[in-house]
Formats: sequence, C-alpha cells, structure tokens
Amino acid sequence: MRTAVLTALILGVFPTVAAAAPVAPEDLFKMTFLSSALISPDGTHVLVESSRMNGPKDTYDRTIDLVDVATGTLTHNVTKHLGDGDYDWMRDGRSFVFVRTVEKQKPQLYRYTLADGTVVQLTHIKNGVSGPVVSHDGDRIALTVTDTDPAHGAYVDYSKAGFTPASSQEKSDVHLIDDLFFQTNGAGYTYRDHPHIWTTDADGSHPTQLTSGRYSEGFDAWSPDDKTILFDSLRYATVDSGPSDVYTIPSTGGAMQKLTSSLPANNGMFFGADGHRVYYLSGDVKDAAERPALVSANGDGSDARVIVAHNTVPWGDSLLADMKEGGGFCGLPLPSGNLALLNIDGPGYANVRTLDLNSGALRDITPPRGEAWSCSVSRNGEHVAYLYSDFTHPADVYVANISGGAPRQLTHVNDAYLASVTLSQPVEFTVKDSAGFAVQAWFMPAVGGTAGTKHPTLLDIHGGPETQFGDTYFHEFQLYASLGYNVVFSDPAGSTAHGYAFEEALENDYGDAMFRDVQAVMDAAVQRPDVDASRLAVLGGSYGGYATLWVISHTNRYKAAVAERAVSDLQSENLAADFAGKNGLGGGYYNWGPPWDPASTDYAKFSPLTYVANVHTPLMILHAENDTRAPIDQTLQEFTSLKILGQTVEYVSFPNENHDLSRTGSPIHRVERLHLIINWLKKYL
Repeated sequence: MRTAVLTALILGVFPTVAAAAPVAPEDLFKMTFLSSALISPDGTHVLVESSRMNGPKDTYDRTIDLVDVATGTLTHNVTKHLGDGDYDWMRDGRSFVFVRTVEKQKPQLYRYTLADGTVVQLTHIKNGVSGPVVSHDGDRIALTVTDTDPAHGAYVDYSKAGFTPASSQEKSDVHLIDDLFFQTNGAGYTYRDHPHIWTTDADGSHPTQLTSGRYSEGFDAWSPDDKTILFDSLRYATVDSGPSDVYTIPSTGGAMQKLTSSLPANNGMFFGADGHRVYYLSGDVKDAAERPALVSANGDGSDARVIVAHNTVPWGDSLLADMKEGGGFCGLPLPSGNLALLNIDGPGYANVRTLDLNSGALRDITPPRGEAWSCSVSRNGEHVAYLYSDFTHPADVYVANISGGAPRQLTHVNDAYLASVTLSQPVEFTVKDSAGFAVQAWFMPAVGGTAGTKHPTLLDIHGGPETQFGDTYFHEFQLYASLGYNVVFSDPAGSTAHGYAFEEALENDYGDAMFRDVQAVMDAAVQRPDVDASRLAVLGGSYGGYATLWVISHTNRYKAAVAERAVSDLQSENLAADFAGKNGLGGGYYNWGPPWDPASTDYAKFSPLTYVANVHTPLMILHAENDTRAPIDQTLQEFTSLKILGQTVEYVSFPNENHDLSRTGSPIHRVERLHLIINWLKKYL
C-alpha cells in the first residue's frame, strides 16, 4: 500500500510518493465492511458478517463468510444466500445456526453444516426470531422473539359512514402513545414491540416462551450448567433514559428473579465459573460522563462486591468513524474462573484485555493501538478472535493468544483496494488546555494538491460527545487528504478514554470547554509550514454539528463550515429527541434544571442558536428527514435564523434517512453526501 507518511510534525517534510489513484467518494462501492467476528468453540474457524454496497439496488449485500484460522482462507457467502446473519456456533464446531429471512416471511433459524454445506430450517415461529445463543451443552438454543401489539381497529363507525371499508381501512394507523421512550432512531416507533426470550431444542423442536407481557427483555447469558438464563429488563415506567435491571429465570420456564441493586442502571454480563455469582455493570443515570462499576453478586443480588470502582474504566469501544459507530462492548468469562475477556477504550484507541475478577487488574491481550472490537473466545479460553482497524486499514479478522504473543491477521478483504490508492498517515500531537488537561489530537497531511505548498485545512469535531476519535480507518478523512486538504481532528473535553475528570469537564461548560480545546488544537496546527491559516474550515456531525455551530458563532476564523445532524437549541432537543427525558443531552434536567422553566437559563446559555447573530461563516447544514436523535427542527431553526439575518447558508435534506446517514445510509446518499460537502469546501476554500 502506498502511504504518505509525515516524517516530522515540526519540519512538515513530505516523502516522495509514487503516483496512485486518489481516494474518491465512489470508493465506498469498492470496499468490504466486516462485523461480528465469532470464533468456533474448537478455535478452528471464525464466522464474520460481510457487507458490500450494491449500487444498482442502492442497498447492501450482506453475507456470512467463513475464515479458516490455520490458513486464513476465507469462504465468501458460505450459506449461499444474501441477507443471512445473526449466528452462533453449535458446541461441536461442526455447524452453526443463523437467521435467514425469506421474502414475505418472518426471519427464522437455520443450521449450516460445514462438512457437506447443507442448510436446514429449524424454526417456524409465527413472529420470527433473532439473536440465537446456543447453550453450553449444545442441546438448546435461546432466541429472541418480538411480539408487536396489534393495530387498533379504525376509529370509525362504518355503518354510519355509509360504506364498507377496504381491508386497509379496517385497522387504524393512528398512534396512541403513553410511553415516554416510544421511538428509536432508525427503527421508528418501537413502543409496540416487545422482545421476549424463547428456547428451542437444538433441532428447533419444542419452542418454549419464557417471558411475555408489555415489558421487554434483552438476553445476556446461559449459566454454566444451562439451568438459568441471565437477562436485562426494565419493568416500570421511567422519565430517565438508561435504567435497567438484571434478572434470572429458569431456562425451562418459571418465575423470574430480580437482582437487587441500589442503582438504577444495571446491565448483565455473564455468570461466574461456579454458576452462582453474576457479573454486571451498575451505575446511575444523572451523570453523562459516568463509567459504571463492575459488580459481582449472588443470583438474588445479595453479597454484592465492587470489582471495578465507578468512573475508573471506560468500558467497550467508542471510536467514531464512517465505517460504523463504535464497536460496542464484549464481556466474556474465561474457563479459568477468575478472568474475563473484554474490550476497553484507551486514549485514541480500543483494545482487548483480560480482567482479573478478583482484583480488577487489567492486562493487554492486543496492543494499545488501533481499534479492536467484536471479540469472541474459543471454548478452552486460549484464543480470541476480533476485528481490528487502524488509520490506514479498514477492519479485518485477527486472532490472538490469551497467554501472549503477537496477534495474527487472518483476512485481507480490502488489500487490493488499499494498494490502488494513496493514503495519509495521521501524526499525533498534544496540546495543553486552559484547565491543564492534555488534549490528544492528530494532523492528517494532504497527499493531494501540490506538494511543498500550503494547504487548506479542515477541523473535524466528533459527535457524542461521550465518544472519541482515534486510530481507526476513516474514509471521509482520507478523501479530504487526497483532495489536497489537511485534516485536523482531536478529542476535546467530554471525550471518553481520557479520564473521568476530562469527560466530566464538559457537563457544566457545554460549549466553551470544547471550544477552548479545539481552538488550542488549531493554534498548534496552523504553526505548521504546510498549513494555509487563511483557508480553514470546520466540520462535524451530531454533537460535532452542535460544536460546529458553536465554533462559528464564537469566531470568524473559519472560511467555511459544514454542520450535520446538528443540535442548535438544547431546550427543544431535550424535549423532542428520541432519548429526551430527565437526563437528556448534557445531563438535561439534572445539570441545568427543567427545560420548560424560565429560570433554567443554561439551556439558552449553551445553545448555538442563542449566538446565531454572530455567525458570518458560510454554512452548509445537512439533515436526514427521519432523524429522531437530533430532530430536524434543530437544523430548521438555525437555517431560518441565518436566512433572516442575511447570512450565507444552504440546507441539504436527505429523505428516508436517519441520524446514521454517513455510516449506514443508502449507498447513493452516502456518496452524494460526500460530493456535496466537497463542492461546498471547494467553493469557499
């Protein structure tokens, strides 16, 4: 792969790079996106979900691929059917179960046998299935089956109306809602959907429903003896986003038992090796920066012991890029009985570590760099499979030994593409902010344009804000560098993995703490000889869109701006978003008081809309019409205000897309989005 490397931050010297194709928006059609790496119990194979853009259909072709651990050989679309996924290995490692959706039918469970490639349908459950998890002995499979409340009959007396209704008119499409959290970005109205836990025998027979009712359950784990199932559930109404409790239930059916906890946010992880103790994360909901504690307790919640204290470990992977949004959290017990395997954020990276369940001590299994996520472990606890990405490589499948040694890369799904383009290697630097915190940042040098000259430079601010930028592949950033732009990105106040105090520092200084940090980062960047300080732009999405609006309302330093899925008014955001409740964005009610109370002045104080009259930077503002995470009125308020003020602003609306347009939107819209941003930057820089 031809990679342009910046040899010294101060000197700004560029090496000579052989000619290669520039990165283009349409390169997304050439790439393969991997997810869900799952190693077989015997450690010989890894299942991985593979997605590729299908241009003519404007969708994604998803397949299950099979990787041989010994040779790295990848069998593409092993089940020979597009759309298959959601899998788990049978315990002998000779077959696996997966979920398939056949046209006009609900998704059902199937089994694939490696030896002869046969596929057999296992279930015929009316509402369809998802999330299969095979028991330790392999005799049973736990499933999620979602019940949906039926539509109410039409609120019309057709005998009085004088006509016979068509079948489509017999049921009402009107929603009567009494749940606060009734919708989810990308999934629409979800208040009528109730995921429940079922089990079947290994051959799909004897389907048994374990839970039911208006509340939902999230399945977590089988006990070592397969007699008990651990799950999460919230079984009461709340005005806070985040509460959940941990429950157990006999795997053959019976009464569920709640683990007592003094805190409202509890999420199950796994059983201990003895099957008696349960490990779970436990925290509050009032502090957006809080890291939950890891707690161990008996099955009824008694004898609770804190293994890892609050606000010490940033669990999971929160790195942002346009390949996906973070890698989530994997927490798995190892057979030794006193160790668990999990992924954890570090400053600008995420890696896989072991956790001593007695002392809370952590040990690196994968190096402290890049982004490692989607981890799974072989039955003997010796090998872990995971996905790994870094600045110049999209995700591939890796394996590592728990006992130590260098990880081994198994797949190379994007190597041909990477060899055809010139990529930029970011260089890390650090600045001190006014509060004394070290702010981690990166400078990605332009590899397009004229070498040895000053380049226009883009500041990109990440969303969240409780996420981070770091060492992972970001196609959009490589695109900008290929077009001759330097790209600067950083982890300002509020970012994860830089210590609780740094993350919490944003909560009561919501705009300015971030602003001071990104300005300090740019103050350092513009000292470079390859930066044209007269041609700077600022961009960001979600909280990064909020940050972009805040920045251009507090400085005229930037000659162009692009804000996506932005928040402009914190008061209306905290009353209208899909997560809106007492603990909304920035802590909401807990930090700033009731949003409707005129005395709660912090909402206006920290809202970019309050300062919109100060904006003179040409602004492109993009929003997806189905975005419920940052409802579209957030963009419309800023756009209308700037139009009334006579400023340069352009509103770009994407139909049939949600908050995750840049990561999971339709292929055509994702490419169009990049071209529109490029055109705007070219026009003003």
